[in-house]
Amino acid sequence: MPKQAVLLFFLLFTIHSYSQDAGVFKPDAVKKEMTAVQISNTIKVDGLLNEEEWKLAKPSPRFVQIEPQQGMPANFETEVKVLYNRQYLYVGFICHDSVGKKAIRATDFKRDFGIRSHDHVALSFDGFNDTRNAMALMANAYGVQRDLLVFDDILTDVDWDGLWKVRTTRSDSGWIAEIAIPWQTLRYPKMKDSLQQWGFNVYRTRRMSNEISSFSGYPRNFSFTRMAYAGLLKNLQPPPPKPNIRIQPYILGAYDRYKNFPASTEHEKNNFRAGGDVKWAINPNSILDVTINTDFAQADADRQVNNVTRFSVFFPERRQFFLENASLFGVGVRPNDDGSGGAMRIQPFFSRRIGLDDFGNPIPIDAGGRFVYRSLKRNAGVMAMRQRESTTTPGTNFFVGRFSENFGKQNRIGGLMTYKNNSNGTNTVGAIDGFFRMGESHSLNTMLIYSNTSSKDPAINDANKGAFARLCTILLYQ
Repeated sequence: MPKQAVLLFFLLFTIHSYSQDAGVFKPDAVKKEMTAVQISNTIKVDGLLNEEEWKLAKPSPRFVQIEPQQGMPANFETEVKVLYNRQYLYVGFICHDSVGKKAIRATDFKRDFGIRSHDHVALSFDGFNDTRNAMALMANAYGVQRDLLVFDDILTDVDWDGLWKVRTTRSDSGWIAEIAIPWQTLRYPKMKDSLQQWGFNVYRTRRMSNEISSFSGYPRNFSFTRMAYAGLLKNLQPPPPKPNIRIQPYILGAYDRYKNFPASTEHEKNNFRAGGDVKWAINPNSILDVTINTDFAQADADRQVNNVTRFSVFFPERRQFFLENASLFGVGVRPNDDGSGGAMRIQPFFSRRIGLDDFGNPIPIDAGGRFVYRSLKRNAGVMAMRQRESTTTPGTNFFVGRFSENFGKQNRIGGLMTYKNNSNGTNTVGAIDGFFRMGESHSLNTMLIYSNTSSKDPAINDANKGAFARLCTILLYQ
């Protein structure tokens, strides 16, 4: 049977085998609502909620359980209040607990903590009300932060770090979290002198009893960033978004002096480096990043792994410049972040090919830039980098382009192209991908990849045999 027929049969079979999970329900036709209250004063963020302004805020409706008894009222009450002024959006949590602070569980104080091991609360915002994009902020009972950006509850930027503040207090009746979020951190449309309402959800995890409860219920198969199930945050009048520019320069200097070496050896040596990064949030949809003489000194080192399998170890990207908006360029068929999707990982673009050799050693980068545009209808991004010549690799130019069009409720189709060029030859990779939500429980992720390598070395050309193409299709069940 021809390969094309096999692939067509597999695609039709996966669609035919679609079925609805009994544990999944459709979003409520009438969404739950929470009202924000505008104030003129500034709140002191101390985890106490003792200002008079907090008495003006309307408490949230009673939470419903996600786990362990989905849809039932929460056993432990959680109150949420929302205030705002011209500078900040304030959110206050009162997490009641009959056991008090003795029930609190927290295993570490590392930013971006593991949510399965901590008592915590979380917020998800959909400022454009498109039910696709979510900005999530989380805090544990000791004020440790975690934040991420999510698209379609599938593509996640877990390494995004927003600017916000949280303080917590603990007592014999539970714990309190007080959060202040600058408007510049949030993303929302420009609507002058008019009230807005955002997609909004809140949840709380109590680890002692493994109870998860939320303001607006969602199926336990999903996460609280599935914004189609979110409620509404009403009566918001934020200031119009404006361009936000952040500049991070650096200067590195070193002086080395050697003794007791032969006369031919250089006894003194000076080393000086300067560079930096510029981030320009042009508007809520567009962001430009520029880097010059990039320094990755603050990036975490790769963890040592004792690999006893026959498969190669996947080392993730850890450099901040490439982690920002990584989900836009990270098109591919791969497992979920928790590893539940199996071992297959197919990515036409992997940023570790830029500025690192095959052994993970850094190669200097002269300059680079990235422009990203996201909206309700489409997403686009371009990245260009210049890798400096070293003793082992020639100077190399990299280019990555990405475009995707959104249609329907949660469907999209897009393409990605990468180009690598140096004195040894060129490599081009093209990919066309599609994501189709076939109901609340199932989705289809498919991708066609084409690659071509040309080299000045005939032996390498013979080994690569020109071009190859691959079609990948996977049915995702949630």
